[in-house]
Order: sequence, then structure tokens, then C-alpha cells
Amino acid sequence: MNVGTLGRENLRQVSHLHRDSVRGWSTGQTSWLRSPTLAASFVIGVVTLVLRLSYGASRPTDATASHYVLGSEHFDVTRGAPPAPGSWLFVAAGHAIHVVLGTSPVHSLVLLAALASAAAAALTCVAGTALGGRWVGVAAAVLVASAPVSWFAGATVSTYSVDALLAALLVVLAHRAQPYRAHGVVAVLALGLSAGVRLSVVPEFALLAAIAVVASVRTIGQLLTVIVAAVASVAVWAVPVVLVQRGGLHAWLHAVRVQVSHAAHASSVFVAPSHAAVTNIGTFGGWSLVTLAPLIVLSVLAVVVLAVVRVATRQPGGNASLRIWSTAPEPRDRIERPWYQGTGAILAAALVPPVAVVTLGQFTAGEAVLSYLVPATVLLLLPVARLLHHRARGVRRVASVVATVLVLGAVVVNVQRFVAAPGILPATVVRHDPGLWISKARYQAPYADTADTIRAADGRGAAPR
Repeated sequence: MNVGTLGRENLRQVSHLHRDSVRGWSTGQTSWLRSPTLAASFVIGVVTLVLRLSYGASRPTDATASHYVLGSEHFDVTRGAPPAPGSWLFVAAGHAIHVVLGTSPVHSLVLLAALASAAAAALTCVAGTALGGRWVGVAAAVLVASAPVSWFAGATVSTYSVDALLAALLVVLAHRAQPYRAHGVVAVLALGLSAGVRLSVVPEFALLAAIAVVASVRTIGQLLTVIVAAVASVAVWAVPVVLVQRGGLHAWLHAVRVQVSHAAHASSVFVAPSHAAVTNIGTFGGWSLVTLAPLIVLSVLAVVVLAVVRVATRQPGGNASLRIWSTAPEPRDRIERPWYQGTGAILAAALVPPVAVVTLGQFTAGEAVLSYLVPATVLLLLPVARLLHHRARGVRRVASVVATVLVLGAVVVNVQRFVAAPGILPATVVRHDPGLWISKARYQAPYADTADTIRAADGRGAAPR
């Protein structure tokens, strides 16, 4: 065996096949701490946090937000404070911030939402870089951060940013997971803790967490550690819920069953009337379209250009898995991963379950887009990544300039729709085409989750203390 050919990292990977006696976890290298991706994600996260707080609401923007504020003062899901299952970690953390910093209950919960939104944008950069290269990572992060629905959720009393944060984190863990590493434990901990904020994340992201567990766990001891981590992460919020909820566990479970049953009978394709299920699917389609429309145009354009260039140059597109702006691929990129850690498998695991939950179950609000926005954005940018890695140098140069300009244009459009527009659906569509399907109120149109909504809520009265 030629040691020089294999390389040190390859030998370390091969050695995992002969580590039956290993008891602990491998620590691995920390070279990622010096990666430009980390610096880019940090800058994006900080800028996102500043923008979220700059437009932060001082009053609840809807009834659900008001219930969260009430729940931060006195938790009781039987009285809708907040609605079941209660998001106990969210309201408890908001109450802690209120006590420590002296901020109002609303500002405390908005701060939590802003932090989650900023962290989601930062981790989107890492996830996009892992799956498509650094250009994809940065482009996906700025698109997710600037999306009106993402901005609104991060500037109001909302828990939906946790969905985007968890999706990005689990994509990174599922992709990076290696044998004898703690990726599976971290994934299970993140999923269990996030369930204390939004219980729906369990069916949405359990498959992604399972990928990280399967790819990293190799001994019975490690499997037991994962199980203990799962139980502990759920107990962190479940035990306090039972203790503080009036009526205890029975009352909480009853409230959850009632909430799930009501949601199912209102919109689920399995038990709801057909017109209600169609309305729910239409709501999903409408919000997805207006949120991802600029990116869909860019992706389709990239596919067309790829086909034309292939005919003209007779050269296939480049390898989208190579890291853009890097002088050479990282050592791990030369090691074949299991099929379930491939880009397609991870994106499918990140997209299909949440889309199924919101379409077959209930699309609760416009912010529900955040449960699949991160993987959808990365997926739609992959055709562009192939152009940026094309074997023809001229194609690469032109594509990099044009794609960057188009992404920046999409970001400008997103910012304008949130900051200056009364709704993210163009006003001309509503004004000139009032009968258009996408502008009908039953589909939650005209998508008014913008800064205008926050200003309207703030103007209803003085900010609460």
C-alpha cells in the first residue's frame, strides 16, 4: 500500500474499518475553524441579526403572537397561553430574558426570534458550501436572510425561524457525519430541544437526524449515548411542562390532541373536506411561488444555459460538489461517502418530509415556508454551481459574473418587498388582476408579512412594558 498515494486523511478513514475495540468518540481536526466559510457565515449572521432587530416589532402582530406573550408570563395551554403544544422553551427563554435584561415580554421574544433567524442564515452558508461550494453557500445565505418571510419571522414574536435553523444545522451534520464522531448525538440533541419550541419539527426533520446517527454511530455504547441524548433533550422541556401546566400531563396531552385534531379537520387531505384540503395546498403553492420565484427563474435559466453550452461545446457541466473559490478540493471530498450522505439524498431528506407535513397536514402561516426554504434554496442554486464549475473557462467566468449579479438583484427585490412594499405579492397583481388565483384571500393573499405589518401593529398603541 502506497502511503503517499492514500494520504493521512484517507488512512484515518480506512482505519475506521478496524476499530471494533474503540469505546469513545473521535475528536477529529478543527481546521474548519480557520475556514473562510466560517468567517463569511459569521458576517452574514451578524448583519442579519442587526437587520432583524432594526425592524423588530414592539407589539404582537397577530393573535398567536399575543398568546406567546401571555405564555411567557403564565404558561397554560388550556387557556391558549400559548396554544398547544405550547413552545415551552421559547416562552421560558423569553421570560428569562425579560427578568435578566429588563426588556418587555414582546422585545424579549423578538430577540429570541432574531437570534434564531440570524443563526439560520449563518448555518445556511455552511450548509450550502458543504453541498454545492462556497458560492452556493454565500448566495443561499443572503437569499434566505433577505427573504421577506424570513425577515418577518425574525423580527416578530414567531417560532418559525427555528425550523430554518434546525434544517440548516441538520443538513450540515448529516453531510459531515463520520464514523466514531459525535454528529449523531448533536443532531438528536438539536432535534429534541427544538421540539420544545415547535413540536412539528420531529416529523419534519427526524429523517435528517437519522442520517447523522447512522453515519456516525458504530458501537453499542455510542448508540446508548444517542438514546440518552434524545431522552434528556426532550426531558429538558417536557418535565417543566408537566410541572407548570395546570392539570399536569393529562391536560397537556388533551390540549395537544385537540389542537392536532382541529388542524387535521381544517386542512388535512386525509380527514378535511376536499375544498379545505385544496385551499391548504393552494396556500402552500402560493407562498412557495412568491418566496422562491426569483430563484426559480435563475435556476431554470441555468438549466437552459447548461443545455445550450453542452450542445455548443460538447462538454458536460462541471462537478457541483467541488468547492468554488477554493484552490483545491478538501481531502474528504476525495473519499466516497455512503449513498445516504450524497447531496441528492440529504436534500431529499430535508425537503420531502416538511413539504409533506405542510401540504398533507396544515400550512399554518406564511412562515411555514421556512421549514423547507433552506434546502429548496440550495437545490435551486445547484444548476448555477454546475455552470460555475464548467470545464470551459469562458463559461465559468461569464456565469460567475452573471449569476452573482442576478443573485444580488434578487436580494434587492427581497429587501424592497419587505421594507417598502405593503405585501410581498406585487401590488399591481392585486390591483389589476383581483380575480387571479394567487391573489385570493382564501389562499392568505396578498401575502402582507412585511415591515408594513409590523408598523401597523406598533401603531395600534404604545409598546407594552
